[in-house]
Amino acid sequence: MFEIDESFYEPEIRWDFKVTTERKKIWARQLEILAEFDRICAKHGLSYWLDYGTLLGAVRHQGFIPWDDDLDVCMPRPDYDRASAIMQEELGEPYEWVDLYTNLAKCTPEQITPAHMLPFAKIRNRMTTAIEPPAMPSVINQGIWIDIFPLDDAYDDKDFTPEMHKIEKELYVTAFGSPEMKEYIVSPGYASATSKEDLQNILDLPVIERFRIFEQIIGSLVGSSSLYVHKFYEILYQSKGYDKHYFDETVRIPFEGFMAPVPSRYHDLLTFWYGDYNIPVRANNHLAIYNADVSYLDYFRNPGKYKDTMKIGVDD
Repeated sequence: MFEIDESFYEPEIRWDFKVTTERKKIWARQLEILAEFDRICAKHGLSYWLDYGTLLGAVRHQGFIPWDDDLDVCMPRPDYDRASAIMQEELGEPYEWVDLYTNLAKCTPEQITPAHMLPFAKIRNRMTTAIEPPAMPSVINQGIWIDIFPLDDAYDDKDFTPEMHKIEKELYVTAFGSPEMKEYIVSPGYASATSKEDLQNILDLPVIERFRIFEQIIGSLVGSSSLYVHKFYEILYQSKGYDKHYFDETVRIPFEGFMAPVPSRYHDLLTFWYGDYNIPVRANNHLAIYNADVSYLDYFRNPGKYKDTMKIGVDD
């Protein structure tokens, strides 16, 4: 069983950056979520790996990047789909699997902010606070989280035509776009790659059904490519896919004392993403209100009471 030693919370300087006790507390809650997620994945044979900056932190720092404030993991799409159901059954208090489906089951679309309309999942600790703007009371869990990203098949370069990219982007807009973007893709002035009639028919559906269509189409690509990608990065930023063989084997390496799974060819993957990943680059943190000791529900009842609440990336 993974346990965090009290010495972990002591402030320290890492790579010329002061890591405060408050930041350590946030990290600790994320590590606890990771350990519980890991336990359930092992029980059900689900594969996952540390992802992006968290993977970089594990390799370069044996833990969090000192100025980072989140923890990311990824799973192949079939494992992610299984995890969605399994985690909702297995997670006990204070943890909750949160995704667009669970959010929409709790409230109307009008009550959902853009921060909650995401094409991936989070596991949140409801006894903590991690409120992303806009800060407003909600039935949606706003506790400290870890992100879980599905790994989808990317189009091989020879198949990924500008038209295919445009179709994917239009489908993404039907589920996640602003009202203005949704109006634009069916307007006479926009040359759509998908028929205007089909786009309008999708837009006439409830948002949860629009998202389901998007996921079904993306999921239909499983097994069709030699490349993985975070699909929304591919759609929004034309990110290139990366070799599935990087993930053929899994090894465990230290991450703040927790032995976390990473792709065995992590060096190749990190080089693909970052180039020389040993050169540190300061990145912005989430603009969020954090408190590792207070539930977001208590925070909203009396926000002025918690003077130690920190805003990562603002005044830390």
